[in-house]
Amino acid sequence: MLDFSAITFKSLAVHRVGNKMKEEGILLSQQTYKLADEDFRNILLDYFLKPFKNDEFYAFTHEDTLNENEVYNACKNIFANKESLLEESGHLAKALYMQSNHPKIQGGEFYVAYFADCQIDDEMIDAIGIFKSENKYLYLKPEEQDDQMVLKYEQGINAKKLDKGCLIFNTSELEGYRILIVDKQSRGSDEVAQYWKQDFLSLIRVHDNSFNTATYLQMCQLFCEDELADEKDRKEQILLLTKSLNYFTEHEVFNVEEFNQEVLEEPEMQKQFKGFQKEFENDYGFAAEDDFKISTSMVKSMKRYFKKNIELDTDINIRLNSEETEQYIERGFDESRGMYFYKVFFREEN
Repeated sequence: MLDFSAITFKSLAVHRVGNKMKEEGILLSQQTYKLADEDFRNILLDYFLKPFKNDEFYAFTHEDTLNENEVYNACKNIFANKESLLEESGHLAKALYMQSNHPKIQGGEFYVAYFADCQIDDEMIDAIGIFKSENKYLYLKPEEQDDQMVLKYEQGINAKKLDKGCLIFNTSELEGYRILIVDKQSRGSDEVAQYWKQDFLSLIRVHDNSFNTATYLQMCQLFCEDELADEKDRKEQILLLTKSLNYFTEHEVFNVEEFNQEVLEEPEMQKQFKGFQKEFENDYGFAAEDDFKISTSMVKSMKRYFKKNIELDTDINIRLNSEETEQYIERGFDESRGMYFYKVFFREEN
């Protein structure tokens, strides 16, 4: 669980990083940014931290050794000596500039911040924030002039829309730290999409409770919507998917035997899911855990990917909101029309 309520803003460096292919260059500040104004400091805290709402942790990596990762080394140096933030932020700005070599990558302001008293579960730790603002927006600015209102406009950064960012927490240093990421990707090629997360930061997903929760929910979704597509109608797929999601919503800990009994129930279905799981693990190169603590934030995040609609080719949609729906809907085939049908029972219309 993340808690930023006690966080303190220690220092901030602000630079400008352009597009390397367009030879826009970089502008490196010669001193850290003053944070004397409390209101402005709070605005920056909201801008930098509010986008981080889940516990989907990553870690630094490198194809050779972890110490070859430039961002990892810079963070390690800053954690060891806070006074090195300005110097190391300059190195990070240069490293980002070298990766900004696609014509559609936008230049922007580059920030490196140091925070203290970040709470993860029951641990209070320091963190480094690395952020980039790219998109500029037009704002209307009303002013009073000679007893009338005059509208002007300015171009600036939307303090509620962080484009790119990551928080590096000072824990698990030897494993590449624990990192959260925000990446509002610009439209463009794969090179544009991957330059922040892969090319600059070089991150991999940490196989923790959040990862295990997301993995199992993804398996349930693919099993219901793909594996069972030829043998179960859409109603049965949705009901099994809903039952799977309810298990993760109602339990604090996942247990594979308990999941099999409560969700899959029938031995044949359990056997079929186990075979599907092996194929899934082979495709993605890892083994799913049998027991883990369920991440409630990840369950909430994954819910939006679970479709509960039966979309018919006659332009009619039927939404099944719960497992209890099964007793009120029947599927059949009309011989005279040569068409399938759903019969829906209800007491009154809302």
